[in-house]
Amino acid sequence: MRAVSSLAGTAVIGFPSPTIQATDHECFRDAESAGVWLAAQPQSDPLCMLPGLLARIEALGLLDVPPHERLKTLEVLRKTVFAVGAACQRQCEDDPLPLGTGKQATLSMTRRLWRGYALGYRQCLQACLDDAASLSREAAARAAHRTAICLRAEQLVGYAGGFAPALGFWKSFHALFSAAERLGCLTETQEDRLFGETRTSSVFGQYAMALMLHLARPFSLSSGQLAAVTRWLARWRERVQIDEQAPEARHDPIPLDLAADRPVREGEGKARQPRWLSLGSVQRKIRQRLDALAAGESPESLRLGDKLSAENCMTLLNRLADNLRRPPQALPADAENLPSLSVGAGLAFIHCLLGGKGFENALRAASAGDDDLFTRNRQAVYGHVAPEAPHAEAEPEHWRLARRESDELVLLRLPGEGKSRLVLHGLLAVGQQEERKDYLLAVITALWQNDDGILFCSADPLPGRVTPRVAEIRNWVTGEVARHPAFQLGAAGDRAQDVMLLPAGVLVRASGIRFFDDGGELQFELRVSDCLERGDEVEFWRVPSND
Repeated sequence: MRAVSSLAGTAVIGFPSPTIQATDHECFRDAESAGVWLAAQPQSDPLCMLPGLLARIEALGLLDVPPHERLKTLEVLRKTVFAVGAACQRQCEDDPLPLGTGKQATLSMTRRLWRGYALGYRQCLQACLDDAASLSREAAARAAHRTAICLRAEQLVGYAGGFAPALGFWKSFHALFSAAERLGCLTETQEDRLFGETRTSSVFGQYAMALMLHLARPFSLSSGQLAAVTRWLARWRERVQIDEQAPEARHDPIPLDLAADRPVREGEGKARQPRWLSLGSVQRKIRQRLDALAAGESPESLRLGDKLSAENCMTLLNRLADNLRRPPQALPADAENLPSLSVGAGLAFIHCLLGGKGFENALRAASAGDDDLFTRNRQAVYGHVAPEAPHAEAEPEHWRLARRESDELVLLRLPGEGKSRLVLHGLLAVGQQEERKDYLLAVITALWQNDDGILFCSADPLPGRVTPRVAEIRNWVTGEVARHPAFQLGAAGDRAQDVMLLPAGVLVRASGIRFFDDGGELQFELRVSDCLERGDEVEFWRVPSND
């Protein structure tokens, strides 16, 4: 059973004051005017409605409206807000970071939309805390639940666009938990079909869900993996325990502080409003699924979805279980004084950085020396991810080292110190000195940014000696020959054979592949067999031995 305390008779922390921009738009003053405005809008094009809807919702937050009328107005807008929010979220998914200017603006407005919409419900909830007669108990419980849903929606749209929650987000969620606890509606379930995760949920469940998604390290997951993890946790969230006292449990509880603007408590300092999050029941559910998958049951029969294979489900469930046991470490606040690093991003740039002028010339030596053909082939492979073809003299970017562990680098790039756009599982060349021999090759394992414009990433160095190569691909349809950057990783650790890193998708229509060194010499002994891993930027192919 879940243990939840009562805060009756104690003060509830206030919600952080939101930043609302003044607007010249006419605003809603009641549910009727909101309905009239909605009737005149292009409902079939939600993206076009975003600016006007945002302006009016933010303006509503500045008006002195009776709580019951504010709640009615917000309910009239609800279906439209969800349609607009979902359409805008899809626009920002799976894009390289930092986002382009247009999508950055869309994401920012969508986050503000959910924040402003949550404010309206919070104002209704605060009225209930100040005056029990301002709304009925049922209306107060609905306002609390709606606030939780808005905060979750803001969290998810941020994760879709690679953004960490804004300042004040976690303090707002903690405050909502306290307020619902005081009003006695913390665990009361409400029906909400628009949000789509489950038919019913409680403020408690949505709060637990937000914390678990943070622990799941969403910026290390693809959109498909994040959707799967969200679906699984949504079914188990009501089983979580949150206690006032640290429970004696098999699984170590995770400390919280409801007075802080952080998801979990960090350090040894005393919490002003301590709680402990216990996820033993969720871990048991994960173990049960893992045992069933190992016994041969299908993901569909276990209600794990049909988008992932049994093997991929097991990998993701194990990863989720590990992440839920250990909160991610906070990064240093003073980025300016962190150690500096030289970083190269993008396959073509890294190829020039590690290989030099000889590889640049070999890479361009395509059929008939056609530079236009070279450019067209690069664009077909890389799309919007690849930068302009670099030169060996191009300079790497200036990054900072936030943390280094045995198998992970945590890096950050301050605004104005680089222009490359990165993708999850893309490559980086990382070095502390300008000499090229000091660069190591690493794969991006997590990628995100914050509202200050700082770009963060975690990267795992690749073991084994790195040798740049040039891969020549002949298209089996057109007969055209194109050359692409490639990297050969020597056998190391548990890997008994070499691995070749190739641009994603280049072998889809290949009738043959040959490899050259920096002098243009054909490497007859090199070939590739099966693909070990695919990403948006690079693929890992096994290099069979000649034994």
